[in-house]
Amino acid sequence: MSRFTDFKLYWEARLTAVVLLWLVCQTVGATVAEQVVAALERYRVAVLELNIDNQVASFAEDAQLSEGSGATVQGRTTIRAQLQSQAGYKVVGYDLRTVATRVEGAVAFQSGIYTERIMTPQHESKVSKGVFEVEWSRQPDGSWLISRLHTAQVEGDPIERDTVEHDPPAAIPP
Repeated sequence: MSRFTDFKLYWEARLTAVVLLWLVCQTVGATVAEQVVAALERYRVAVLELNIDNQVASFAEDAQLSEGSGATVQGRTTIRAQLQSQAGYKVVGYDLRTVATRVEGAVAFQSGIYTERIMTPQHESKVSKGVFEVEWSRQPDGSWLISRLHTAQVEGDPIERDTVEHDPPAAIPP
C-alpha cells in the first residue's frame, strides 16, 4: 500500500469512529429524555386517576409545588396535604403537551401547556388551561422525581397567545 492509501484509511477510520460515537451519544441522550417524558406521563396518569399516593411518589422528598402567584409548598408531607385539600374535586381530563425537554446530567427541565377538566363538589364542570414548568432530579436508582413543579393558569388558549403572562418561578437555566 502507498502512504496515501494508509493515510486515507487512517482518516476514514477516525471519521467513522467519531460518527459512531456521536450516534451512540445521541441514542443515550434520547433514552434519558424519553425516561423524563415517561415520568411526566406517570404523573399525569396519577392525577387523572386521583391517586394521591402515586402523585406524591412522583415528587422528591424536598420538592416544591406552586401554582400561579400562590404560595409554594415544599416537601412530600406538605404536598400530600395540599392535594388532599382538593379531595372534593374530580379530575375528568388532564392533558399535558410538552413543548421542551432538556436534560443536563442528573437534572432535567420540561415546560409545556396543560388543560385540566374538573368536576367541582357542586357538580359544576370547569376547564382550566395554562403553562407548566417541571424540574426533575435523577435519583441514585436511575428514576426521575419532580424537584419543582410550577403551573400557571392563563386566560384563553395558551397555544394561540404570542406571550403568556404569568408569574414564573425562579428562571430555568438556558
